[in-house]
Amino acid sequence: MHRQLLILLIFAVLSVQSAHSKPIVKVAGYQFAPYLNQSSDGLYTGLSIDVVKALNGIQSEVQFEFVATSIGNRYKAYKMDRYDMILFESPIWGWQDIEHEFVPLHINDGELFIALKDKAIEQQYFDSFSGKVLSLVRGYHYAFAQWQADPKALNNDYNIQFVRSNEASIVSILRGRANIAPVTWSYLQFYLAQYPEVKSQLLISNKWDQKYDHGVLLNPKAPISKQQLTKWISLLQEQNILPRLAANYGL
Repeated sequence: MHRQLLILLIFAVLSVQSAHSKPIVKVAGYQFAPYLNQSSDGLYTGLSIDVVKALNGIQSEVQFEFVATSIGNRYKAYKMDRYDMILFESPIWGWQDIEHEFVPLHINDGELFIALKDKAIEQQYFDSFSGKVLSLVRGYHYAFAQWQADPKALNNDYNIQFVRSNEASIVSILRGRANIAPVTWSYLQFYLAQYPEVKSQLLISNKWDQKYDHGVLLNPKAPISKQQLTKWISLLQEQNILPRLAANYGL
């Protein structure tokens, strides 16, 4: 009896050690609804969190762990090896001179322009920003600005009101604080589903500021290889896990 208990205890200890001996892969994310949201009590939710859980469910070689970063500090944190990969990024968003590997997620999104119908009757309203106040999310990269994200440089060329989120951009238009705002398509759909009465107040542009195919930026020094990550992402695609998760957010 004692021998059996000893064997069970040894097995339990080895199992715990084995679980903790898995390499940890730190996955970063920043406030970017609907990919990542932080509630007032500090809880993170969104598609990024769902994908981290799915990656842990599809394999047992490593343990993926979410770590929070900010939109402005993500480059510095990456260079300091504070995380190994970041979800829902594009190489053109300031990563051109930073060594990285890219794994596509095949999840598409982009930015459209919005304005109040009271001021913008036709689509031509979006053809020129002259004399108009733009509401931009601080730290975001926009195609119309040639991907420039530095506030001082942007203020040299445009009349800008900087905000902290897509939601704040929409609110700034509704309250007349700005004339035009580029807003992430996925978040706009989410917002209009919550507040359907707002849709009649807005003119949404037919043209896109940018379209992108989201992916993962992987640090070459990460404890996993690009080949491993590509294989696991492919499994999530093949088993319809990733498309199903994305569809929950209208993507």
